[in-house]
Amino acid sequence: MKTEIAKKSLWYLAMAIVAVFVLFPIYLIFLVAFAPPSEIFRPRPALIPTSISPYSLIVVLNNYNFLPHFFLSLEVAFMVSGITLALGAPAAYTISKMPRKASYLVIIFLFVTQMIPEVQIGVPLASAMARLHLINNPLGIALAQSSIAVPLVTYVLVGAFRSIPPRLGESAQIDGASKFQAFFYIDLQLALTGIFVAFILAWLFSWDEFILAELISPLYTTIPVLIYQNVARGIGGLPADDAFSLIMTIPVIVLVLVLQKYMRSNIIAGALK
Repeated sequence: MKTEIAKKSLWYLAMAIVAVFVLFPIYLIFLVAFAPPSEIFRPRPALIPTSISPYSLIVVLNNYNFLPHFFLSLEVAFMVSGITLALGAPAAYTISKMPRKASYLVIIFLFVTQMIPEVQIGVPLASAMARLHLINNPLGIALAQSSIAVPLVTYVLVGAFRSIPPRLGESAQIDGASKFQAFFYIDLQLALTGIFVAFILAWLFSWDEFILAELISPLYTTIPVLIYQNVARGIGGLPADDAFSLIMTIPVIVLVLVLQKYMRSNIIAGALK
């Protein structure tokens, strides 16, 4: 009994340490974004603020026309998530039905693009988007980013489809369903947890992506490019930069909170009864 209590205590302690390690940078973003300038630029800034001020956020809201860039980033992120799921879900379903060795080779082939530096991929992609008249266009950014995100989404969904017992789809086909109907009404529904995880991963990749957005849309920039331009030019200083980072963090928190209720690991349990 004491051994189990000790193991649980060590486990909770380890989880607490990991949580602090992960959440500390987010805490610093909030700290700097809401601290008055007198607190930030002290020789030894305090980790626990003595006062809170919206000064940095007010500076950003009043002096930066960031809303077009913000909404562009949102538009592109949702487009990338939709494109990658539309391409990755059927591909992952097909790969999951292949023999293990063959599917392994296909997955390795998919990740070839991940082995190449993004700049080397971005330059020819930007050239292709220019020929398609998609420079400084949300669709051009989304298509370029999707080319990088599809392998990751496909890999995640292969595991989701493999966790579904094959007999469910086979039973549906015996009852008269086509392969597409079995995929859409059985496998796709039971893989919702993996689909929402893939959606979030693709969304986060696009939301944070910088190089492709900079190469393909240098004039109509996304939020990460806007932040870089302000940091590089020294505009606004550290408070403004952290205010921008806070603005970028809020949609991520909202998205995860909205979708987390759909990310249930026991979604297949009812189908097997």
